[in-house]
Parts: sequence; C-alpha cells; structure tokens
Amino acid sequence: MIKENLIEIVRYNDWLKNQWNTFVDETKNGCFLFHRDFMEYHKDKFQDFSLLIYCNSELTAILPASIANNEVTSHKGLTYGGILVKKNCKFGLFKSVFFAINNYLVSQKVTHLHLKTLPTIYCEVANDELAYLHQFYGDALELNIGSVVYKNSNFISKSIIRNAKNALKKGIEIKKTNDFDTFWNDLLIPRLNERYSKKPIHTLTEIKQLKALFPDKIELVAAFLNNEMIAGTVLFKHKKFLKSQYIASKSSFNKLGGLDLLHFEILRNLKHDFFDFGTSLNNTLALENENLLAWKEQFAARTIVFPTYTFKITTVL
Repeated sequence: MIKENLIEIVRYNDWLKNQWNTFVDETKNGCFLFHRDFMEYHKDKFQDFSLLIYCNSELTAILPASIANNEVTSHKGLTYGGILVKKNCKFGLFKSVFFAINNYLVSQKVTHLHLKTLPTIYCEVANDELAYLHQFYGDALELNIGSVVYKNSNFISKSIIRNAKNALKKGIEIKKTNDFDTFWNDLLIPRLNERYSKKPIHTLTEIKQLKALFPDKIELVAAFLNNEMIAGTVLFKHKKFLKSQYIASKSSFNKLGGLDLLHFEILRNLKHDFFDFGTSLNNTLALENENLLAWKEQFAARTIVFPTYTFKITTVL
C-alpha cells in the first residue's frame, strides 16, 4: 500500500470482497462481470492485480486487473475493464486517481498498463476520462469494431423480416432454455471449431457455474425445430444493455432462418437501451469480418468501437 496526497492504493484481498462488490453496484461504468464471483471463476488462469483506491479513507475507485510479465491489464478474463468510479466523480478527482495508480505501478516495477473501457453509451453517465488523458500520457491505442442496435430501431432489413416469417412457417420456435449442455456440445463447440478453429472462452462447466451464480444476468435463448435445438445465443444482461456473448447454429439448418428469427424476436422484445452484438473481427488479422458485420447490420446494428488504452509506466506523474 502507498499513500500520496491522501490517496491510498490497496491490492485486492478476499476480505475486501463485500466492499468491492458493493462499490461495483454504485459505479457509473460497472457491470456484473466485475463482481468477484464472476472474476474468480477463472482465477487459476490469471494472476489477479486488482486495486482499490481510497481518497481520504473513502473508497473512490477500483481497477479490475491481472498481471503478466510486468504488464497490468484490465482483467484478461473480462470483456471490459478500466477504472471504475461513482457517478459523482469529477474529472479532477479521476485525474488524481489515475496519477496515483501510475505511481503505484512504478513502485511495483510494472512497465505497461492496458485498460479496456466500457463505451460511454453503456454507462450511467459519461465515461471518457481515459480517452482524454491518453493523448497526454498514453502510448498505443487499439480499437476493436463492434455492433450495437438501439432500442426501437425500425430499419431491420426486409430480408431478415422475410427469413423470420419463413422460419415461423416452418415451425421453428424461439424459447428460453437452461440446456447449456446441448448448446455447448452440439452447436457452439462444433461451430467455433469449424469456422475459426477455436474453443469457447468459457467451458461448459464454467458457464453453468456462472449461470448458477448469476441466474438473472445470464440467459440462453434458442431456436427449436421439432424440439431439436438448431440455433442459440447466450445473453449477458447489464444495466443499460443486453450483450450477445455467444451465437451458434447447426450448419445443416442454416438455410431455415432460425438465427434470423432468433435475433428478430430478441430485438422485438428488447427492454434494454441497447443490444450489443459483440465484435466482428477477422480470425487472422486485426480487421473487420465483413460478412459477419454485414449480417449484424441487417438487424439495424451500427458500428461502435471498444478501445484499449495502453500507458507506459516509466516515471512518477
């Protein structure tokens, strides 16, 4: 722990779990992914380096993070990260917190800090402090392309609407289900292997564990034909947005329009402000996957970027 101008920084410990989780729920840029129960399902895969920042003995900010090779990163097991603060945190205080984190990392011989931030539109209030500070103190900037659908968007393509209607005529039904076993083993794993030679980030055991821990935040919605699951998506529910975490279908049923009907129904019943369709990156290059992006755009999805800000940690600020 170090002190600087009444700011104290503490490495996370299990005895701080309740304080950490309570603070997450009060932040402008937090989501359930930052709860310790979610972060720690894969604690054996990453070395945790999460920090709690106190100003005048009051918890003011937290940094969900992991460390490897003297580089600290917004926790490797999470989609988003950054410095989490409350809605009433003003820029001057945020800047002081940022400087204190930098100086703490200098003392820990950390060489780089990589921060993945939650886009402002997903936050309770504006969240661009790091974007501003990066131009003065930052190094590299990485922007991943994503797709977002605004609630009540009314320009879904005619082809998607037609495919959805045809799928209904063929008897395809859209239902919520807890059959993660079938989705993982029969749809997701084969599909990812076939198209990208990859495995899901979460194992079947892990996603079932997370579903048990966060039953109201994780949902599997699937398309069925004659009670056979032919397509599905795992949804993560956040405060302002709904995120599609995994999408998969059985290749032999692709022409029936099950995926189109599935997402048409999700968007038609959307209660959140936004639907996050996820990133659309090429498997081998840091470029957009044009076909995947074009498919999402037929549902009225439009481009959003997910930034990762890199800061060199060399001198005290």
